[in-house]
Amino acid sequence: MEAVGLPAPLHSVSTPIDGGSLRVLGSGEVAFQAILERVRNAKKSVEIRAFLWRDDEAGNMLGEAVLQAADRGAHVIIHKDRIAAVYEYTGGNKQSFFHKRVDPIRGLQAWFLGAVYSAPGSFKQKPNELAQRILQHPNITVEHMRKRFDHSKLYIIDDRILALGSMGVGDNHRHEWIDVMVEAEGEEHVARLRERMVGHDEFDPSRGLDFLVHSREAHRKKSCPMISHRLALIDAAQQSITVEMAYFGDHRFTAALARAVQRGVEVKVVTADQADVLANINRATCDALMRLTGAPQNLTIVLLPRMVHAKVVVIDHRWSDVGSANFTSLSHGVYDEINLYADCEPFARALEAEIDSHCADGRVADSRLSFRKLYSGLERAIMNYQSRRGG
Repeated sequence: MEAVGLPAPLHSVSTPIDGGSLRVLGSGEVAFQAILERVRNAKKSVEIRAFLWRDDEAGNMLGEAVLQAADRGAHVIIHKDRIAAVYEYTGGNKQSFFHKRVDPIRGLQAWFLGAVYSAPGSFKQKPNELAQRILQHPNITVEHMRKRFDHSKLYIIDDRILALGSMGVGDNHRHEWIDVMVEAEGEEHVARLRERMVGHDEFDPSRGLDFLVHSREAHRKKSCPMISHRLALIDAAQQSITVEMAYFGDHRFTAALARAVQRGVEVKVVTADQADVLANINRATCDALMRLTGAPQNLTIVLLPRMVHAKVVVIDHRWSDVGSANFTSLSHGVYDEINLYADCEPFARALEAEIDSHCADGRVADSRLSFRKLYSGLERAIMNYQSRRGG
């Protein structure tokens, strides 16, 4: 079982790594095409962990790339979580790539979410011949019938290259939303990730590149070892913290960011002006940060007109935490999550530059933020219910 104590201060244990093995793939079409190219050209193996996979142009493009690799002899395994089907039925074109049978429970949940978040239209599923070919291919294994609570977005190619981040498989992620995907190259990194996923070793920031992981199978029920390490990153900041985050709501992170502001750290928070879900909790969190700190000059909150789905934290232009985990209770003890940790200044600054590029059409909050208290309470109740049910 993994220990949950705080790591030693980062400045005293960290051994920086060579940035050559790390790349920021970025967001949108650029990141999506880079991943497609990796999958198409796989020689031996492809492993994909997908929370959301829509039956739209992006979903079918990835399906074709998977088939190309499998037809050449690569062995492909796809882990697709059934619990995410409700979000596939609710958003985008409402078509799931793999989950064509709508069971009553997920159908009711999709109807409710569609009513709450004004998502009109039918989610009656249409057959997809490409998905059937994938399910029947002898070189492809698809694990898609279980509720695994696996929120990670991960691609492993030939046990040598891994890409991870926040990007789901869908046209909204490809064209509309802001995600961040990164890539690490090296068999040793893939081996280390597999070691961390099964819980065989603790998180070790002195490695320079490691992985922050929560696994429902490897870790004790209702525990999340990654949360203490993520909070330690924020508490260790001395100069700056840059956060680009989809969803907030875990008060421990709000308090940690407020402490950083109060001790003089330059804190920049980038999120959507109106998120697709939890919009009122997000705005309430940003407002709480301003209220708790007095909104000093060293706190900057940038609100973007597009949905921000990234999950990135950069500390002191050197340490990075990027992957699938939000600042919510669902990401810390309910969902399986995978984040990459790196001590690498060039990589950290590349992430900061990527985030800066997203802010061009954003606005800086210069006053307290309004939000609907009734709706924020409803959102928090739903999230707490999901946390109890899944924990």
